[in-house]
Amino acid sequence: MKPLLNFCLIDDSAFDLFIYEKLLIKSGITDSVKTFNSARDALKHLVTEGAGLPETIILLDLQMPDMNGFEFIDEFANLPDYLKDKIRIFMLSSTIDTRDIEKAKASPHIIDLLPKPLEVNFLKSRLGL
Repeated sequence: MKPLLNFCLIDDSAFDLFIYEKLLIKSGITDSVKTFNSARDALKHLVTEGAGLPETIILLDLQMPDMNGFEFIDEFANLPDYLKDKIRIFMLSSTIDTRDIEKAKASPHIIDLLPKPLEVNFLKSRLGL
């Protein structure tokens, strides 16, 4: 049996955080979900955890006030490699803006841009599960 995955959800919508956390746990791929309604708070968490951070999958909303998903990625790029190497990022968005889609695809830090609402089976396929 594969070990359960660790997830970090970053979204300004409390509703989306609640639903996605429940979906991920119910799917059986995790029992560990950390939620953040602020990208800045999530970055602080990553830095605070440092070397103790387990391998983590981040589901990152694109459109957020204060710091959007791309701004988060810009800050993430400056983190030490030992930390970045533990993290896989999937961006979530309902955008149809081709510039956003191309920018997400071009980022070396974003594995994929997933459509909102999150479909757990699609995420599982992207994770090779």
